[in-house]
Amino acid sequence: MLNRKFGYVFLLALLASSAAVGAEYKGPLDVPAKVNTKFAQSNRLTAVAKAGNALVAVGPRGHILVSENSGQSWEQVPVPVSSDLVAVRFVNATHGWAVGHDGVVLHTADAGKSWVKQLDGKQAAAVAEKSFKKAVAEGSEQAKKSQDLVTRFVEEGADKPFLDVLFLNEKEGFVVGAFNNAFRTQDGGKTWEPLFWQIDNPQSYHLYALATHAGELYAAGERGLLLHWDRQRQYFSAITSPYQGSFFGLLDTGKELIAYGLRGNVYATADGAKTWRKIDTPAPDSVVGGALLGAHYALVTVGGRILLNKSDGSGFDVIPASSPMQYASVAAASDHSLVAAGARGVRVETIRDQAIQEK
Repeated sequence: MLNRKFGYVFLLALLASSAAVGAEYKGPLDVPAKVNTKFAQSNRLTAVAKAGNALVAVGPRGHILVSENSGQSWEQVPVPVSSDLVAVRFVNATHGWAVGHDGVVLHTADAGKSWVKQLDGKQAAAVAEKSFKKAVAEGSEQAKKSQDLVTRFVEEGADKPFLDVLFLNEKEGFVVGAFNNAFRTQDGGKTWEPLFWQIDNPQSYHLYALATHAGELYAAGERGLLLHWDRQRQYFSAITSPYQGSFFGLLDTGKELIAYGLRGNVYATADGAKTWRKIDTPAPDSVVGGALLGAHYALVTVGGRILLNKSDGSGFDVIPASSPMQYASVAAASDHSLVAAGARGVRVETIRDQAIQEK
């Protein structure tokens, strides 16, 4: 009897303790990122972008670092969340957005020195549910077809990551992510609208990348998914894809739109995505990042390769890296240097003048 009574009392104490812990628990959306520049700079970072004369890198635990000397030194800045960040983009020298897990969208108006949260997964679910009910009430057949997707999105909570962000100007922007997760803002991020039923993606493939080319907006994703934003219809229409593997990124070179992804596959189009040409690469591993470099462009791979395109468009040369790592993203620090983010933080790589002149 004593043992049973002790066990019962112990169970009650354990449940009370668990309840107290649960009540005190705060998730990454409620906890600011811890500031430790040395740790953040040397550990995994997932994306880097140019912001005027500055560079901004983002990564796990809400880490954001800023460099104002072409990547020679970095300073971690305060961030209101500790969610893992996946992508960062700037529309001009000061205004930028970072996105990531838990449906987080962050905004800066001072070149990355300070950040505010504009959206998270909880808010996104509430917005999606409200917008869906309104669209159905107005007779949208496309919205009705998305009922299961919207229901799952709302029920599963703030667990859908955004994987890329792109603003066309300071007001209009798009964020895309896992399982067809996509939103648009037309007021600089103050309010957002879901795009679930405005995307030709019936299998709800992941959406990995956004880019503009010749004034048109494109998206790329899982299993060769390529999309074009039809502004008149307010709809992402599917494009015939040259490849059935995943595309992880898009890059506008000015002359062409480059799509890159799984197993070193790179394709280019110069006619509004009507036709694509395959560009051979010396990389068997996935291409995950791209950046313009003067009159050229560079791509990086998960295997630690830096690829510089040849002037005639026929392929790429591998550029030796001073300290290669598993890359995740790349940006131009100058016309002759790149800053890459990856498994061991950020690295600046100088591209020899000769290497560029020989192209």
